[in-house]
Amino acid sequence: KDIYMKFKLMTALIYLLTSSVWSMTFNEKSQLEKRVTLAMKNLDESFKSSQPDENIISIYQQITGKTPTQLELDSLRMFINGYGHEEALPLSYVIEQLLVCKNQKDELSYEDIAKDIDLIETLDPYMSPSVGILKINSIQKSSDPDQETKSKINHTKHTEKYRPYFGFLHAHSELSDGKGTATQAYTMARYDAQMDFFALTDHAELLHFWPWKKKYRKLKKAANKFNEDGKFAALYGFEWSHPLLGHFNVINTKKFISALTRPTLGLMMNWLSKRPKAIGRFNHPGRENMKIWPYEFRKFKLYKKAIHQVAAIEMWNKNDTIQNYIETRGSFIKGMNFLDNVNLQGWFVGAAGGQDNHDADWGIRNDFRVGVWATGLSRDQIVDAYLGRRTFATEDKNAWVSFKINASQMGSRLRPGTYKLELEFGDRDGENVSDARLIKNGKLIKSYQVNDKQYIEDEIEAKDGDFFYVITKQSDGDHLLTSPIWFFN
Repeated sequence: KDIYMKFKLMTALIYLLTSSVWSMTFNEKSQLEKRVTLAMKNLDESFKSSQPDENIISIYQQITGKTPTQLELDSLRMFINGYGHEEALPLSYVIEQLLVCKNQKDELSYEDIAKDIDLIETLDPYMSPSVGILKINSIQKSSDPDQETKSKINHTKHTEKYRPYFGFLHAHSELSDGKGTATQAYTMARYDAQMDFFALTDHAELLHFWPWKKKYRKLKKAANKFNEDGKFAALYGFEWSHPLLGHFNVINTKKFISALTRPTLGLMMNWLSKRPKAIGRFNHPGRENMKIWPYEFRKFKLYKKAIHQVAAIEMWNKNDTIQNYIETRGSFIKGMNFLDNVNLQGWFVGAAGGQDNHDADWGIRNDFRVGVWATGLSRDQIVDAYLGRRTFATEDKNAWVSFKINASQMGSRLRPGTYKLELEFGDRDGENVSDARLIKNGKLIKSYQVNDKQYIEDEIEAKDGDFFYVITKQSDGDHLLTSPIWFFN
């Protein structure tokens, strides 16, 4: 009995001591929030957009102790002046992410802020740069280091029993620069649009803003709430949104990075390569390819470390159709589209798309979808389908296309040879495909008139380095685009 009483007293004492510590910690956090909020309010009010370069350099130097590269300075200027998002980034957002870089972390903790609070409160954006002003003549090509590795893509045959599922993995909410809550987004995607899978991927540059916002945690929490195996795969991710290098989605990671904390493709791809279950996607190619910087995605320079995770490229976006991306939008190679371009650079990238919603119209904006060939409906199975490149873009929300060579579904990587090609089409509403085009290495090699059976069989010869994909058109004019099948020794 005495031992029991002593145990209870000891437990009570530990509880009191722990409660006291937690209370103190909470008060310290509250005080930190007040101090940072006041300091940032003063800085945001005093530091307006269209600032001279020396002011931006000064802030960068005071926080990081370094001088920005030309690319970093150009990018910071564009963020602060509003290019790349609907509105200019407040200085407070930039400061926080520079502090993330200073602390060499993906996000700040309260302990980091406590350590840097004096720096935050004494920042002077009008202090003269310590190493002088960088002269701006023209935007130069980035000296982004190559990420070489001996790793390579293995041969694989997708011959399991698959079925098609429909959705997309590119949308926004009020957590960044969109409208509506994360809960509203997943609700509409699941119940109104009746999609099988969906992901919010808010702009990472707007997801930060100090530890107490916890925006990415809120995004993941909403996805977890709606995820239900067999009924709806609710995924989550973020959009690395660089105003010069392009926008890139990353799906299925516990943490996130931004174009301010990882400001080059090499740094971003290196981070991605360490997360084997992450999906990487090139978003709306061509949008950032301005005359002053014709190097969007560095023209699809190959980063071999991330070759497994970089699985798709958007071939429709918002209301821009597949046909627009195939025939009008062009690419960095004359006479070819971006799907051709990226695969000719050595990537193994499939076809995808995204409504890129900034209004509260997730899935109902139009009928465009990404179809996947998956073994079932769960997060892991959707991720597996994307990483297997078993994806197709469609302007009809429930039309599907099966593209097989040697009985292997799209996304397969085979050895060269002579094989049987099989195309099969279906639509839950009964709409038929009228014609199909077979593309080899970016060039049209054959056109087919599709019969009533909605099935085509042919023979193809594939050599080392070849890739094939198919573009189809339904009788009502809607297009479908498959991912490639690749061949190499």
